[in-house]
Amino acid sequence: MAKDVTTYTLKQALAARVDDHIEIAVEAEDGTTFKIRASSEQLDALTGDLETILDGDAAGDDA
Repeated sequence: MAKDVTTYTLKQALAARVDDHIEIAVEAEDGTTFKIRASSEQLDALTGDLETILDGDAAGDDA
């Protein structure tokens, strides 16, 4: 990952399949907008990571 990373707080995100990839349009709370282009495989890996994180949070809520 790059050394200089800007952190944005998510306002909204939308996803769509475009040809052979998926695009996620993102708007941050400060009005910054950008698109992320990813393959299905990349998003599958990200989804797995997010599910693990959220499952861990839910397990912590039950404790």
